[in-house]
Amino acid sequence: MTWERGVAHIGKVIEAMRSGGYFDRIMAGGAELARVQQFLRACAGEAVVRPSGGPLQRPDYPCFPGLRHKPWHEPQDFDAVRMLEAAYPAIRDEALQLRSTERLDYSRAARPWRSALQPSTLLRPDAAPGTWTVYLFQHMGVDVEGVKACCPRTRAVIDALPRACTDYPWGDFIFSAMSARSHLRPHCSIDNLRVRIHLALAIPEGCRIRVGDQTRSWQEGRCLAFEDSFEHEVWNRSGTRRVVLIADLWHPDLTDIEIEALTAGFRKAAVRRVFLRERIGITDAPHDYLPLIETQIERQDDDPMLRAYWND
Repeated sequence: MTWERGVAHIGKVIEAMRSGGYFDRIMAGGAELARVQQFLRACAGEAVVRPSGGPLQRPDYPCFPGLRHKPWHEPQDFDAVRMLEAAYPAIRDEALQLRSTERLDYSRAARPWRSALQPSTLLRPDAAPGTWTVYLFQHMGVDVEGVKACCPRTRAVIDALPRACTDYPWGDFIFSAMSARSHLRPHCSIDNLRVRIHLALAIPEGCRIRVGDQTRSWQEGRCLAFEDSFEHEVWNRSGTRRVVLIADLWHPDLTDIEIEALTAGFRKAAVRRVFLRERIGITDAPHDYLPLIETQIERQDDDPMLRAYWND
């Protein structure tokens, strides 16, 4: 769910990492951080890492090196998928009982020509045609307690998922609803660090997703697994809404120390502030939502894991 163009802010991200000591800390690391070092050099314009997945893999950030990529993964290769599918009835019940509060409308990103007068809705049967709205469990690495409190069983499953990107600001854990007659235009995500899981909750006829050059459909109660660094687009040609749970997992080729280093780098408040307003700026976020997120990311700088990589 990342529509920003990373080139616009990656220089500021690297500047923050340099000034806070993170960049030097990574560069002083051993062989276990060699790929993170190369990735940061690419972000700084000092090296080139080319996508390995072909011309349809175009993440906004430079590619993290040495990962094996493919548009589609076998869902059953992931322990997280088995957990999500086992919990499908409970997750579906909680999703479909939610009301149109505590939501963000991403229709501006999906359909930039949308009129400001068009109502923004989430998980409502009367959602206006063409809207794309989400309930957030995690946004920019911050818990959204309003949704989590309404969905305790879903929250428990998400919190238990192995290799989940819950602390990484570009990882998403959301209920995603596309209203009738909707189309999310072709796009690629911000990075190549994740595998995205879709648990199908409410799927009418006429819903399809293309990743790379293959188009597939959802089956309620089952998961799809794909890399959103590849070009992808989604259609709902039906007369009713489509609802899925999105859960992002770390790419299986990343090591634990690489995951820790990447999380520490992008979780720092000085880094998240660079792209926070840009991302929320493509939603209909209420005015009090941005200060809530900003307050939380400042508090999270006390995390001992962050202090191990940063000077301040």
